[in-house]
Amino acid sequence: MSVWRRLSYGQTLAAITAAATILRFALLARQPLGIDEDFTAVVVHASPGRMLEIVAHDSAPPLFYLAEKLVVAISTVVAPGPEWAAAWLRVVPAIAGVALIPLLAALGRRIGGDRAGLWTAAFVAFAPTTVVLAGFARMYGLGAAFTVAAALLLWRAVEQPGPGRWLMYAGAAVAATWIDYFCIVALAGILVAAMWLRPGLRVAATAFGVTALAVATILPWLLIARSQFDHAGQSFWIPPLGPTMVGGTLAQLFMGPEAIGSYPFGAALIGLQVLAVGAGCVALAVGIIAWRRSGEESRRAAVYCALAASGVLMLAAVSIWRPILDARYAGVMWLPVFAICGLGLAAMPRRAAALVVVAVAVPSLALGVVTTHPETSSLVPVVDAAIAADLGGHDLVDVALDHYLVFLDEGGPQVQARLHVLTPANPQWYLGTAAYPPDAVIHAVPSDLVANGGRIFWIGDPGDDPVLLPAGYRAVQQECVIGVCLTTYAPR
Repeated sequence: MSVWRRLSYGQTLAAITAAATILRFALLARQPLGIDEDFTAVVVHASPGRMLEIVAHDSAPPLFYLAEKLVVAISTVVAPGPEWAAAWLRVVPAIAGVALIPLLAALGRRIGGDRAGLWTAAFVAFAPTTVVLAGFARMYGLGAAFTVAAALLLWRAVEQPGPGRWLMYAGAAVAATWIDYFCIVALAGILVAAMWLRPGLRVAATAFGVTALAVATILPWLLIARSQFDHAGQSFWIPPLGPTMVGGTLAQLFMGPEAIGSYPFGAALIGLQVLAVGAGCVALAVGIIAWRRSGEESRRAAVYCALAASGVLMLAAVSIWRPILDARYAGVMWLPVFAICGLGLAAMPRRAAALVVVAVAVPSLALGVVTTHPETSSLVPVVDAAIAADLGGHDLVDVALDHYLVFLDEGGPQVQARLHVLTPANPQWYLGTAAYPPDAVIHAVPSDLVANGGRIFWIGDPGDDPVLLPAGYRAVQQECVIGVCLTTYAPR
């Protein structure tokens, strides 16, 4: 008998969780800060008052940022070096990513017993979506952990009602609501799943009432953050619904965010992601077949998990009028589907199931090891040194919108004093403008720069040029790293 067969369910789950924990924490510092993560960095490195002011003018509740602020405060004592800054920002989602493993395993176990629970755990431990989510310094991983917990706790409360169980569900629902507004949509889907269980009228009313009260706790924050409602009528970056857009979004359930083909090994990473999609689809398809052949309780549990992920369908329905269907937002809703994948793996021969897990684990490892984010941070010391050598004080640091927040967070005092986004139009709010200082955006080159022959340090994507370059200026030096270039412009 193999070692694994001698271990209990709890021991095997602990071993899988331990391996996943090592993987997630080993990769925390591997990637530079990516887009959106730089916004988190600026927010949590601000003073508490400034942090809440920024969040109140952006588009999210504050709980995730408060958790990040606590971890950053701890980091200043434990490991204050800048080389660990990105890793500390990812500690909260990493812990949430670890918590997802036993939570989703519990859902899988309810569908197909111990075997399905353990295969669900293995799938969650190594799938690209959950591995990348655990290393993404945004609120979606933490929100996903609490919505999955809410799905499990509501299920138990509906089956065996009691004050303790209702209180635990309420706690998870409140936390999810205060982490991300899209978790409210996830809770709506979870409530639909609970109603499908056909509880008695009293239990159904309690489930609805507890969910409503949990969501209502966000109302005081909305009064403070009422400026967030101004974004409702403004443009957004998500494209309209279409076959390509929907297909690409759904594929990210198994492959995570699409790798950039122009980056080193980009084509190979995309190929591995396609492999992960194929493996995930096989597990899900076999799970659906196994569901049809299962007993009544198993089928009932599988339908509950599917309906618990139905918030994605609500996003898609709203997107007919206003596009908001995006894999990051869906990430707080669709993970209960992985329990059905676990049922599929449990129904396969052991070696076939292991191959499916390997087929998702290899892309995860590759996405974690190969650089997939722009290396903007590596250019900050270069600009710091160049600005320090400018005795006249007339140079300008002009940063493209996608890279500005990294320099705002990491640049030295002299860089901060000359840091701007030089653009003819005001940037859209969803680019993180709530964190911009008042004079961040300028619409013309400062007159003293041209009069005194100052230099322009342009930081942007490879091949991009500054949009408002003064007449007579030319590129005199360029340094490029992955995803970003620093080009120095000076008068002829």
